[in-house]
Amino acid sequence: MTILTAILLVAALAGARAAHASDVVRRDEAEPGSTRAAAFDQTFQRVVGPASLDATRAAYDADLERLRAQLPAGDPLRDARFRALYCGSDRWKDPAQGLAYADEALRRARDVRDVASEARAMLCRTAYLMAASGSQRGLPEIDKAIALLQGGPEQQLLGEALHARGDILSLLGEQARAMLDFQRARAAYRGAGIEGEVESLMLSMAIGYRRMGDFEQARRHFEAAATRLEARGDWEAVATNLIQLGFLHDESGAPEKASDAFRRALAIAERERDNYSANAARLGLAGAQVALGDPKAALETLALARAGFAAEQDTSNDDMLLLLTGEALARQGQHIGAMERYRQAQPLIERNGNQRYLADLFKARAASEEALGWTAAALEDYKRYAGLQLKLQGKMRLQQGLLLEYESEIQRREWDNRRLRAEALGKQQEVAVLERVRRWQTAALALGALLVALLASLAWRQRARSRAMHTLAMRDPLTGAASRMGIEDEAARALAQAHAEEKPLSLLMLDLDHFKTVNDRYGHAAGDAVLRAAVDAWEAQLRGRDPLGRVGGEEFVVVCPETSLAQATVVAQRLLEATRGLRFPKIDPELRVSVSIGIAQCRRDEHRDSLLDRADAALYRAKQRGRDRAEA
Repeated sequence: MTILTAILLVAALAGARAAHASDVVRRDEAEPGSTRAAAFDQTFQRVVGPASLDATRAAYDADLERLRAQLPAGDPLRDARFRALYCGSDRWKDPAQGLAYADEALRRARDVRDVASEARAMLCRTAYLMAASGSQRGLPEIDKAIALLQGGPEQQLLGEALHARGDILSLLGEQARAMLDFQRARAAYRGAGIEGEVESLMLSMAIGYRRMGDFEQARRHFEAAATRLEARGDWEAVATNLIQLGFLHDESGAPEKASDAFRRALAIAERERDNYSANAARLGLAGAQVALGDPKAALETLALARAGFAAEQDTSNDDMLLLLTGEALARQGQHIGAMERYRQAQPLIERNGNQRYLADLFKARAASEEALGWTAAALEDYKRYAGLQLKLQGKMRLQQGLLLEYESEIQRREWDNRRLRAEALGKQQEVAVLERVRRWQTAALALGALLVALLASLAWRQRARSRAMHTLAMRDPLTGAASRMGIEDEAARALAQAHAEEKPLSLLMLDLDHFKTVNDRYGHAAGDAVLRAAVDAWEAQLRGRDPLGRVGGEEFVVVCPETSLAQATVVAQRLLEATRGLRFPKIDPELRVSVSIGIAQCRRDEHRDSLLDRADAALYRAKQRGRDRAEA
């Protein structure tokens, strides 16, 4: 599902539902105005109430048309409320027309001073602004809607607005901020009296985990949702869930599983006549077919998807249609045709701000350029791809770290709030006991037991918080690498395992050369940026099981299990090259950095500190012999 559809779902409070009737509201003139107004209010409450969050499109369509028929004539307040809802109708195929209707709905809402309708009209404007100018354009408008609703009585609508903003942030790669908005939306739903989980919100959270690279967490969310949705018979949501599961398999390198998920989603969507999900499933299926080496089938699937989106007048997926068509043509050796598709796709992808799609485009285009013999252009695109991929990986790790910080802060605040509530409750109970101590001794004993249970619960939570703080202490907050404590623990564990299994283990000690000069010349903020860039570059060259930790200002340690001295020397060379390749255009285009590396392989029964000392001695030799080198 595209972000535009997600916003329209929020704007209409249950989905971008179809509403095909004309602008003229047909009313039964024989029906008294007061009766029609009462019927309108009853339907309106159902349309904007909790049931709307998981309503089917068909049910919403029926309610929206019923609302049109019940709208009393000459009633500015109800007219404003209806327009704010109808703003999300899919009758507005042209974003300019939709934006004009949203502006009029906003004006009428302000005229009658209806805050909820004003916020709904703003959410509509968000959708049409994004459709016309790209995803980032929607953020300022949706921020206004959230500010308008904050602290007010419309908690469900606030939850929907926070959910929508989280979807936009997630699409733009800001997963930590998105997850924070999803948690706030959850709290707003609770404040509105909605106790169960909102399925669309749970789906958005799963998508966020997927985009953050936490595939296992995302898979658990998708599979749990599938069970609940199938049991409820919500087949539209089942199809949406399967499409997202397909994208997860595709991004984790399992195109066969992705193809199966997309085909199942397509079968359900066609059976339920859910055109949007059917087109989205075809788009995902085409990507899996390209990955599986079947470009002919992919082109046929893309033709069906293109026709389906065109029938719905939906242009929001044009960038991916062009990119996948180019990749399929390239698979058939039609590289000139592929290059034309890439040329058309690039401005659309850049407008939407999706860096993952842009990296895919650079990689695909470089392959076609290489096949055509355009080596210089291919090299430039490969460099763009590598740089963007490195940036995305760094951003993914940063988002994971920020999410941990946000979650820790949320847990800390929640613990403090619960502690304060428990203390207040305890004081109230103590006063009540003192007042009735002679007559209610049994009640006093029960309250005492309750207090003991509360204190035990608080103690358990304090221990859990201490464990979480210990986990944070194991990471360096600046670079995201392990802290000194963390890397020393990693080294001790790896060394013990190496001795037990009689396998080699090597340790690398790194020190950025002349780092003090960088701080002195450009300032400490620039020095911090250099450190972060170096860590990102090094981690891109290391295996996932080779931990990297910061042990000093510009000193780092890498632990390489099952690695001989000769193999560690190869790793060190890769790290040297990665460091030499770093560029800092925002600091100084001429700035270059290098690193000196000391290497040591563990000896039989050697202690951790001895191994670190030998690596440090080797590092000293590298410094003495001219820097920008590795010594074993």
